[in-house]
Amino acid sequence: MAKQWKADYYDGKTAARQMVEVRTVSQGVHIKFTDGRIRFWYRHEFRVLQDHPQGPVRLEYGEYPPEILEIQDPSFRDVLKGRHLKRPRYLALWLALLAVMIIPAIIYWGIPNASGWFARFVPVSVEEQLGNYVKNELFPNRRICQADAGRQALDELVRRLAPEEYEYNFKVEVVDSDWVNAVAFPGGNILIFRGLLEKSPSTDALAGVLAHEMQHILQRHGTENLISQTALSGLFKLISGDAGSWANTLFDGVQILSILKYTRELETEADESALNLLLQRGVDPTEMIKMYQVLNKHSSSFPEAISTHPDMSSRMERLKILISQNPKFVSEPVLSEKNWESLKNICQTLENK
Repeated sequence: MAKQWKADYYDGKTAARQMVEVRTVSQGVHIKFTDGRIRFWYRHEFRVLQDHPQGPVRLEYGEYPPEILEIQDPSFRDVLKGRHLKRPRYLALWLALLAVMIIPAIIYWGIPNASGWFARFVPVSVEEQLGNYVKNELFPNRRICQADAGRQALDELVRRLAPEEYEYNFKVEVVDSDWVNAVAFPGGNILIFRGLLEKSPSTDALAGVLAHEMQHILQRHGTENLISQTALSGLFKLISGDAGSWANTLFDGVQILSILKYTRELETEADESALNLLLQRGVDPTEMIKMYQVLNKHSSSFPEAISTHPDMSSRMERLKILISQNPKFVSEPVLSEKNWESLKNICQTLENK
């Protein structure tokens, strides 16, 4: 029968000490509590500390404050150093071969493709919570423009563009900022910055950008990116032996802002879907290209970390080809001139304060 050691256990939440029994196995340590509960700590999940050469051996598990095991018997450390807890001799070589042969394929093909599939099954309510979290993390002190006439005009524009059947409640805000851009978040949140309104050549041009951001939401691109980046981060932590905290992995995915940075394929999908939406709603699609020309000119005004419209030139050429395939298209004004002026002046009440 394997040797057992008496140990003091601290849960990391209180100062209370519990007596437990610990024994070592090839993968880690087996912990038995006095009430019969069993815990198992894998070798890569805990840290081994010893403050003094003759002092107790301390095992720490988890992030701060960690769970702690203290074993007074010095023979315990000798067993930890022994062959029973060493990795197999050729494990490092096999891991290296695995990384060279399989990991690149998983990173470049497996995870992105699987992420798009998994994103379809994420509840809208979860996407809304995620979108609210990211929006408030990135723009915690934003000033929202709320002039009544402008707000009514914006609501009218959203109603005009929203698909007939959709799961999302689009919440569009105009933020008092010189940035010339718009940002979509999972779950239905969209931010339009005042600079975009000021540089928009027409209502239809603004509608093109808004339709594009709506498509990012409807196609769940932000959620897909988050799943992909979380999976990649988890994979790297697993390979490096640091897979202890999946919650931190999730938030790492949010913090690196990959949720807002879309690949060329996702941008193309959003462009083409937005163009089809404009055609269905009777909005002039050529104005969308004019708006993209403005965005291309002012792309440096938006922080690179959260820039959402890369590679604009090739996308505009693609849109021109698609528009040329619909020569008989007839458009109707999205908003009246009066409402368009109201929308452009939606931040006027803030300027007067």
